[in-house]
Amino acid sequence: MSDDRPTPTGLAGGSNLDQLMPVVLFFVLFNTVGIIWAVLAATAWSMKAAVGRRNRGLAIGWWLPSVTTYLLARAAITIAADRELIEFGISTEAVYFGIGFATKFLIGIAVAVTILIGKPLLSWAIPKAVRLPQELLVDSRYTRTMANASWVIVFYQVLSAIWDVWLFNNSGFNLFFLARSGTNFVFAFICITGTLLYVDRKLEPIDSYPGLEKMLENTGRS
Repeated sequence: MSDDRPTPTGLAGGSNLDQLMPVVLFFVLFNTVGIIWAVLAATAWSMKAAVGRRNRGLAIGWWLPSVTTYLLARAAITIAADRELIEFGISTEAVYFGIGFATKFLIGIAVAVTILIGKPLLSWAIPKAVRLPQELLVDSRYTRTMANASWVIVFYQVLSAIWDVWLFNNSGFNLFFLARSGTNFVFAFICITGTLLYVDRKLEPIDSYPGLEKMLENTGRS
């Protein structure tokens, strides 16, 4: 049976520099010229990274305009709060990072909903990044495994958001920013690594499963 599904070109991509620079720019500019320039610089670099992924041929589809809109809206609200055009009754820093905290909670809730309605996020997102055999995609073990893996996303988003809020309320800004960046990176690495190993072990008995190494090799390739 022929497979006429569009060839995925991957969701992954971007260099470590694109992940690191918004953090560095925000930290340096916040401590030298203030939060507005820090927000603008970090937002601009994040948008550059997103556009760069598209220009490299990565299949990000609706993701680019969504992320761009989010970044611009977050920056605009922060600037409006700093200029006292909008009154939240909290600091500008709390507005900027509070939007991020709320976003994490909302993403966690949204992913949980996809699982509860029987369409777990990873079950349909992964095939957009990696070409997988149709026989694997219709296997109930694949769907069940991706549902469990999607719960890891829920766990990460909600738990890291709680940690971020606690840290913000119980430390100075520089300590919060550095500790948050470091702990979130480590936590995300552990979750991703553990999830990949779990998925590989659960899908290995399925004949049409190509294996984790093959999947990673094919990510981002046409």
